[in-house]
Amino acid sequence: MARVFKSKLERKIYFRKVFEELLRQNRFLIVINSAGLRAKLLVKLRRLADEYGYILKGGKNGVLLKAIENVYPKDADKIKPYLHGQNMFIFTNNDPVDLAIKLSQIEISLPASPGDIAPDDIIIPAGNTGIPPGPIIGLFSSLNIPTKIISGTIHITRDVLIAKKGDKISLDIANILSKLGIEPIVAKVKFRFAYDFADKIVLTDKDLVPNLEEIKSSISECASRAFYLSIGIKYPARQTVPILLLNATTIARNVALKLRYVTDKNIPEMLHLAVKIARKLAEHTG
Repeated sequence: MARVFKSKLERKIYFRKVFEELLRQNRFLIVINSAGLRAKLLVKLRRLADEYGYILKGGKNGVLLKAIENVYPKDADKIKPYLHGQNMFIFTNNDPVDLAIKLSQIEISLPASPGDIAPDDIIIPAGNTGIPPGPIIGLFSSLNIPTKIISGTIHITRDVLIAKKGDKISLDIANILSKLGIEPIVAKVKFRFAYDFADKIVLTDKDLVPNLEEIKSSISECASRAFYLSIGIKYPARQTVPILLLNATTIARNVALKLRYVTDKNIPEMLHLAVKIARKLAEHTG
């Protein structure tokens, strides 16, 4: 049963005390953007709370900030600049980066609503819609979706790009997508920041969910530069020793040829060089 409050003040005091207790019990606070947070995604987050080890709470920013001032008075000023907009709050003792990466991988497919922005190109595939002919034929026609009636149902005769990535979805497009059971909107958790009350550190959204491809690329570039630098300064390492040995062998062979120093490795080259010199001498003496 939902708790009934006699006044707004009583409600604020109650939630402030709840926040204070959660702050005392948990090292980390993660703040997520709840503006436009769809109910389907929220349900998923609540279901994962026990498995992932966190507590999810809604509430006013001001109430949370007052709770922080009471429990961690020196931290409130550090957190305040990041605390804005509509939010929900995650309290946990688990690594916030690990938790944020796990939660960021949750994607919920949702029907499009008028005004939504297409996250990717939206294509209506050719095939049987299962919809009987009727007034909806006019909607297909207005959106330039080619159809024909086969065995009493509407068939789309070819794939149609109905909206490009970044386009605003109109009422008609939202309606036809709904009729066809296409859910093009992807809902994901949007992080604002996290705070570590033990180490007094603010983690931004980029700290919480780093671009893994960018990190991989950066590491690869650093490794490549280190490799070529090692070759340049002739620094022996497991990765560079084969190249260094090959280079050393090449240099030694060239030096031996210049000095006319015969070894079992360069006899063919020395013979070739001798023949070449002999031919030049023959040309000059002939």
